[in-house]
Amino acid sequence: MSDQEKTIFMSEQEMTLLYKTSSILRKDTSIMRLNDIIEELVHFIESKTNDVKSPDQE
Repeated sequence: MSDQEKTIFMSEQEMTLLYKTSSILRKDTSIMRLNDIIEELVHFIESKTNDVKSPDQE
C-alpha cells in the first residue's frame, strides 16, 4: 500500500496529530512508531520544562 493510499484511511484526528507532532518535533513522524513519537515528545517536554525551572526548584 502506498503512502497516498494510507492517507486515505487516516481520520481527520489522526492527520491533525501527525501534523502537530511533526511540527513540534520538526521531523516527519509519519513513518515513526507510536512509542518512538511519545518518547521524543516526552524528551521535548522535559527539555522545555527544564529551561523554565528556576535554580531553587532543582
